[in-house]
Amino acid sequence: MWKRRVVCLVALLTLEIATARSQDELATPASTETAAVDVQKIDAELDAFRDDLFRAFNDADYPTMLEKYCHKDLITTWQDGTTGQGHVGVIAEFDKLKKFIRKMTVHPKTDKRLILNDGKLVISSGDMEDEYALSRGPRVNLKSRWSATLVKKEDRWLLASFSASTNAFDNEVVDLYLAGQKYTSLSIGGLVGLVLGIGVARTFSRRDKPNAPRPPS
Repeated sequence: MWKRRVVCLVALLTLEIATARSQDELATPASTETAAVDVQKIDAELDAFRDDLFRAFNDADYPTMLEKYCHKDLITTWQDGTTGQGHVGVIAEFDKLKKFIRKMTVHPKTDKRLILNDGKLVISSGDMEDEYALSRGPRVNLKSRWSATLVKKEDRWLLASFSASTNAFDNEVVDLYLAGQKYTSLSIGGLVGLVLGIGVARTFSRRDKPNAPRPPS
């Protein structure tokens, strides 16, 4: 009797092990399929998203850019180190720049892209190719780098964070300042503020007042 019980127990354990292995083998392909993402499709979607977003930016159509492409709580970091949050923060930054920049134009390229969360979260980075036409003065290119976090929500990509940075010690704005160019101080000082901060910008924006003419002797 006890031998029969042992045999039955061994048979039962063997069956359970075999069943567990079969379930693991069946689950593995499904899990792999879930984890796999169509990288080419995501690349194409995000390339189109980037081009459409910055087309609106170049056209200064900021309401469309924000409503169609940006998360409502978007976090931004700009070249001067200032940060903002939400659509209101972006508009406030652009209003500040309009005081000394007539036109901003960017043609960003993507050279790094990290795809996470089964293709629902992406971190991208690349060259910004940003050119700024000063209100009174030359056009300058800051050669900035950009990075962005994008999330896919309800089958729609949204920009969740954006950061722009440039070399604070080697760019065309610093070159202009060091060369002693006599462009309007508001333009030069303001754009330097993008690079070195608002405090330094205020220092750069001071102009020497011309000496009052002497009365004839």
